[in-house]
Amino acid sequence: MNSPSAVEPLKLYVGIDVHKKQWSVSIFTEAAHHRTFSQPPSPEALKAYIDKNFPGAAVTCAYEATKLGYWIYRRLTAFGYVCLVVNAADVPTSDRDSTSKTDPVDSRKIAKALRGNLLTSVHVPNLVTEGDRQLFRYRKRLQADQTRVKNRIKDKFLFTGIPIPEEFDNPNWSKRFLQWLRKVQLPDASTRLTLDRLLEQYDFLHKHFLKVSVEVRRLQREARYRKQARLLRTIPGIGPLTTVELLCEIEDINRFCSFKKFNGFIGFRPYSHSSGEHDWRGSLTYRRHNALRSSLIECAWSAIQKDPLLAQRYNELKQRLTGKRSIIIIARKLTSKIYAVLKNQTPYRIGLTT
Repeated sequence: MNSPSAVEPLKLYVGIDVHKKQWSVSIFTEAAHHRTFSQPPSPEALKAYIDKNFPGAAVTCAYEATKLGYWIYRRLTAFGYVCLVVNAADVPTSDRDSTSKTDPVDSRKIAKALRGNLLTSVHVPNLVTEGDRQLFRYRKRLQADQTRVKNRIKDKFLFTGIPIPEEFDNPNWSKRFLQWLRKVQLPDASTRLTLDRLLEQYDFLHKHFLKVSVEVRRLQREARYRKQARLLRTIPGIGPLTTVELLCEIEDINRFCSFKKFNGFIGFRPYSHSSGEHDWRGSLTYRRHNALRSSLIECAWSAIQKDPLLAQRYNELKQRLTGKRSIIIIARKLTSKIYAVLKNQTPYRIGLTT
C-alpha cells in the first residue's frame, strides 16, 4: 500500500517596509492578500504572528535596503525564512503607487512583486566583510569632516578680508601653514578664539584620521585578503587604500558571472535606448557604486602615468574626446583588468592587454 503523499506547506510572501520605530507588513498567499498591518520593528514579532496564524508555512520575505543594514536579513534567515534585500529602484511601481505612496502601499508592492518572482536580492556580505566596510567608510567620512573644518577655517579669512599667503593656499596643509594660522593677527579676540577652537578640531580629526588610515591599510595584510591584495597591487594605479576598498566592497568576484555584470555594479555602463532604427547611447548610468566608481577614475589618472599601453590609448582617445571622457574609458579598462586579475587569479603584467 502506497503511503500518502506529503502535503506541501502553505507558501507565504511577506513584504516589509522597514523603519526605525515601526514596520509595515503585507502577507500574501499564492491565491490572496491575507493582511497588511503595522508591528514593532522586530523580526521576532513577525515570527510570532506567522507561527500563530500560519504554523508550518514556507515563508519568503523581502525588504528594501536601507541604512538599517542587514541584521534584519540575518535574523529572518535564522528563522528558516527565505529573505531578499532589494534595491528600491528594482521594485516594480505603477503610476497609482507612485502618486499614493504610504508605508502600507510600499509593503504590498514588495509582497506582490515577491509573489510574482520579480525581485532580485542585492549581495549580503558576511559579518567580517561588513565590519571591514564600516571601517573603510568611516575613514572616508573622517576625510570629509577634515575638509569641512578646513573650509570653515578658510572662511574666517574670507570674512575678515585677511589674505592667505599664496604659498599656503592649496589643499595640502603643511606644518608651516598651521604655525602661521596659530600666529596670524586677527581683528578681534573672539575671532582669534573661534580660529583656535577650529584648529583644535582640525588637529583632533587629523590625528584620528591618520590612526584609522593605518588600521585600514593593515587590512590588506590580513589572511582573508592577502592573496587578492597582492594581485590587485600588480595593476598600475591601484594603491593600498583602493585595494582595501575593492576587497571590502566586492567581497567575492565570483558573484559576478561576467565582466558585464561587474561593470554594471561599478557603474561604467552608459545609458542606452534602442527603438526601431534609432540607437542612442548617453552618459553613464545613475546605477553605480558611487565610491568605487569615483576611486577608479582617480586611479585611472595614475595608471596612465605608469602603463605605456594605457597612456597610448588615452592619447588616442584625446584626439576625438575631451580629457574627462577619455579618462572614463581608461577607468573602464582598469575595471576590466581588476575583473580579469581576480577572476583568473593571475597578476597583471604592464604593457600586456587583458
